Amino acid sequence: MTLKRRLRYCWLKFRRLQGNPQKLAWGMALGVFIGMTPTIPFHTVMALTMAPLLRVSPVTAYLGIWVSNPITIVPHYLLCYEIGCLVFLRGECLHLPKTFDIHSMLHLIWQGGLTLQLGGLILALPSAVIAYFLTLWGIKRYRKGRGGRIPKFVISSSSNHPQASGPQV
Repeated sequence: MTLKRRLRYCWLKFRRLQGNPQKLAWGMALGVFIGMTPTIPFHTVMALTMAPLLRVSPVTAYLGIWVSNPITIVPHYLLCYEIGCLVFLRGECLHLPKTFDIHSMLHLIWQGGLTLQLGGLILALPSAVIAYFLTLWGIKRYRKGRGGRIPKFVISSSSNHPQASGPQV
């Protein structure tokens, strides 16, 4: 399935969702939050496990994790790392150790992973809040627009229409 076709499928699935707009929006916020954290192999499992526990929409949670996809993953992880460096390492970058023993390599991996996770969490929180409000607004606007239309086959009872010709009774 091509990327364009997958995006269209997700958009149509999102438009057809039924249910409480707040629960749908909370599901999207959960999915975006999980998708923004650098835990790539566990995004789907985490979203589909947490959604029923929090009583939010698992479908929108699944759609939300796609904020982190093969196209956005590299700039996303770099941004997470930079934010983590600013907060955790006070602006310094990680450096390779002078000796390559197991202790120094594990320390480097631990610091790098912690930096990446902290940056991801800092980036995930505002992203999830924005996703919640945008999704809630979008769902309400879509449903209001869809519900406000009058189907073409409905006959209006307005008296402005011309009378039918024929004998008067």
